[in-house]
Amino acid sequence: MKPTSPSPDHHLHTLVQLSGDLPAMPNVASEALQKIADPNARAEDIQKILAKDPALAARMLKLANSSFYARSRTIATLRDAVVVIGLKTVRALVLASVTRDLFDPFGLTEKLLWEHAVGCGLAARTLAVILRFSKQEECFLAGLLHDVGQMILLTQRSEPMRRIIEDVYNNSDQSFVHLERECFGFDHTDVGRLLADKWHFPEEIIEAIACHHRPASAKILPPLTVIVHLANAICHKLELGPTKRPDLDLSTVVSARALKLTPDKLAAIEDSIRAKVQSEASSFF
Repeated sequence: MKPTSPSPDHHLHTLVQLSGDLPAMPNVASEALQKIADPNARAEDIQKILAKDPALAARMLKLANSSFYARSRTIATLRDAVVVIGLKTVRALVLASVTRDLFDPFGLTEKLLWEHAVGCGLAARTLAVILRFSKQEECFLAGLLHDVGQMILLTQRSEPMRRIIEDVYNNSDQSFVHLERECFGFDHTDVGRLLADKWHFPEEIIEAIACHHRPASAKILPPLTVIVHLANAICHKLELGPTKRPDLDLSTVVSARALKLTPDKLAAIEDSIRAKVQSEASSFF
């Protein structure tokens, strides 16, 4: 006899239960983000907060000096980082560092998910630059965090999630969303939305995380979700992460059609993103 599918109420109950297990934003990062949001904040104030966490400070300087944020001179101090790269970028780098720290310990499975997260962040930002979309740091952040729900499921529901990742890795026709819903009654977009809400992300970032598999449902800032959706597909084609689809025809992807991108333009975009990932990804590990 075929088992009865879980009801929406069951999904909601399970999500509410899981939300209590979601990690809180680390204290120093939370304090830094609150200060960054203050229109009267000074670089010195933010630098003093970041200095309380040596690991965060070191990673901030490493990322600020990567060619991803290429500058004409070396950024030697946290204050320089805050002044030179700007508060929006500092905010993105703080969140990148915090997201990386969700993985502890950091094994091969975690590396696959983080490789995909970084790839999608770089791809989304590259797309935003090419398409002249003004929300470039938001694209990086939403791309980086789009699958954060998978990271949480890997830490909170380790054994079944590792099996799901293995299934997807061995069969690219398998869908994370389908397997997760079959196993848990919800999927990583639901978990990611909860975490993003708990960490007080802007509404457009929460929406991109929640809707990155169904971009047509985005209402707050649709172009952001569409760009993340396409960046995700390009990363699948470039085999960054567990899902590997090297034969994917990008012109068939709904977000590529929404952006009216021709096959030639998509090929050029794919080449640009491949080069960007090859030159920049190591800065995030």
